[in-house]
Amino acid sequence: MNIVSTITDKLDDSYPQAIFKLKTSGRDLRQEAVERLKRLVIIDNRGMESDSLELEFSDHDGILNIPSKGVVIEVWIGWSNTGLVYKGLYKVTEVEHSGAPDVLTIRATSADLKAGLKQKKERSFSNVTLEAVLQAIAFQHELDLLVHQTLAKHQIINLIQNESDANLLTRLADEHDAMASIKNGKLLFMPRGASQTVSGQELPTYLITRDKGDSHRYSNTDGGDEITAVRTFYYDSAQGKKLEVVYGDASNQNIKELRHIHQDKQSATLTAKAKLADLKRTSLTFSYNLAYGNPDLIPEMTFLFDGLKEQIDEIYWLGTRITHSLDDSNGFTTALELEVFCPDLDDVSELFEDQFELEKDKKWTGVVVYYQSGNKAIALTKGDQFNPKHFTYLYVNREAAQARLDREYALLDLETGKFSAHNELEIKPYTGLKVQYTLGKKIAPRYWVTLGDQSNPKVINKVYQSKKAAEQRLKNEMPRLNAKKDMLQQVQETD
Repeated sequence: MNIVSTITDKLDDSYPQAIFKLKTSGRDLRQEAVERLKRLVIIDNRGMESDSLELEFSDHDGILNIPSKGVVIEVWIGWSNTGLVYKGLYKVTEVEHSGAPDVLTIRATSADLKAGLKQKKERSFSNVTLEAVLQAIAFQHELDLLVHQTLAKHQIINLIQNESDANLLTRLADEHDAMASIKNGKLLFMPRGASQTVSGQELPTYLITRDKGDSHRYSNTDGGDEITAVRTFYYDSAQGKKLEVVYGDASNQNIKELRHIHQDKQSATLTAKAKLADLKRTSLTFSYNLAYGNPDLIPEMTFLFDGLKEQIDEIYWLGTRITHSLDDSNGFTTALELEVFCPDLDDVSELFEDQFELEKDKKWTGVVVYYQSGNKAIALTKGDQFNPKHFTYLYVNREAAQARLDREYALLDLETGKFSAHNELEIKPYTGLKVQYTLGKKIAPRYWVTLGDQSNPKVINKVYQSKKAAEQRLKNEMPRLNAKKDMLQQVQETD
């Protein structure tokens, strides 16, 4: 079937066909060009990464003109029985003519990213809100600002810019686990992976059954799932040296280290938190190809699957990249790239404390580290145990605990009783578990299922689509929590 057959006005709705529409300079594309279209691909990305458009035309008789770079193309795609869906403006950045047979290829990117955003600037911000920084950028580039209410009042202690505004927006987004994007003359700043609009409204959930698919690929990688802590650095001007922040549970010693040195501890901590959240989201990835394309699908929507494997069907997935393809051999298809939907449930100030700052007046004589053996915690010791420092990360095996024990004892100055080069964030002891689930096929409302004492529960950062699946996850997690309770009981008995 030639693509041109899909855009005629008289189509039989009992057999829907793919349709599209292209405009340049506000005018419909010439009919002779439309009839020669061989392929149309739209890649819809999230954040500051530009969306892209690729068009491929047959020029077998050489009558097509090669367009100039900078031409703006508007695109619509859809189906004959449901109508067209607008997919945005794209500016031509590359043209290519090849053969034989002769083919004209046009590549374009979303037209929203202004050239001035890429120019380097030098300035600084001190003791202002994140919204104020974003407003300064938006005003300079004549953009309207829309920032999610959960991010607007975040405090910026000290921010030095020696980069373009585009790079700065990306850096701020990384530090705050957010997405910055520019769409339709607006600067948008919203939480990453929240499946919400910038105003806080939930995006719809799309259910996909096995019969809708053409192919899929599920990947469960060791990297993100095994990494449970992130190390970042900042410069402390009062002490005149570089310090580190370790965010998360360092019990398996597989710590992701970020080399960039931040201006202050808050920025370093927020970056570590955001990176750890990103690793958790991307440890499970999933791609799925819809044989029957859907032009309404966009990044940050959530997806549920039915008829695949249990590990795929029981949780919500988040769209990260959507590719719409229309060609004369496969028709209209949509490819999804997905990651785990993880609601943001942690707060740095509530869950973590700087133990070495709180204990700065104490004099230590040795070290104690614990590892898990079933539901119990086994202590390893080194040095004089008159007043040892108990490290309350529960290690997954004896070897990891021994390595931590040796490293910490090497940092202990026995004369002063102090540890050198420390600024770790210790997690408060969890007393129970909780996780969210939904009823029906929508991401909201969400309900909690709990297990154990809820005075300070550990939150499993996934959303399950049934109460049964949520309860099973908590049961699987409970043995490690029991071992941590045993460890904390031992620490309390020695205090």
